[in-house]
Amino acid sequence: MRRVELDSLPKETIQLINEKNPLSEDIGIYDKNGDLSSVIITPAAYAYFLKKIEEDEDKQDSESLTGFDSAKELESAKSIDDFLNEDK
Repeated sequence: MRRVELDSLPKETIQLINEKNPLSEDIGIYDKNGDLSSVIITPAAYAYFLKKIEEDEDKQDSESLTGFDSAKELESAKSIDDFLNEDK
């Protein structure tokens, strides 16, 4: 994450960030064409998004483990003796 000091932002932006209940009030930053360029969100919203991403990653990991056949993998796995005897 890039770091910006609060005092370096325009006064209007600081006022929006310092509102009493900014949780549902994201701050959109638009370019001259009216296209969304960036968004400022609250720490609570950021934590929520990170949690949701981690949940999704955990779900994907779980799904990949469900398809893993450990018995089949063990059948083809080399033992330590196999590795030690390769050069002999």
